[in-house]
Amino acid sequence: MPSRRRRPAPPPPPLSDVERFAQSVRESEMAARRAREAEQERKAEAQRREREAAEQAERLASAKRAHQVAVERLKEANRSGKGKAAAEIAWRHAKADLLELETGQRPSWARETSDVTS
Repeated sequence: MPSRRRRPAPPPPPLSDVERFAQSVRESEMAARRAREAEQERKAEAQRREREAAEQAERLASAKRAHQVAVERLKEANRSGKGKAAAEIAWRHAKADLLELETGQRPSWARETSDVTS
């Protein structure tokens, strides 16, 4: 039965000076390309985070405006005595939305959005 042991591959022939230089040039070009790609990815990520922060700030400002409008409507409803229940529901919904945007978690006392309309 023949031996299953394989002979080791012969070592590669030594590289000439020109081949070593070419190899080092290729490696440095690859390293430079990887660095450029990493920089582009970093910039894209920073732009994405900046865009998300701006969108979050706009949502928060919108929620604050909606809350302020709801507060004014509730005050007017309390003064006139008409539509107090609807104004209070609208205020609670606006307040819950605002708190959710500020804290990242909906308040425990707030009903879900689908429950408010029913």
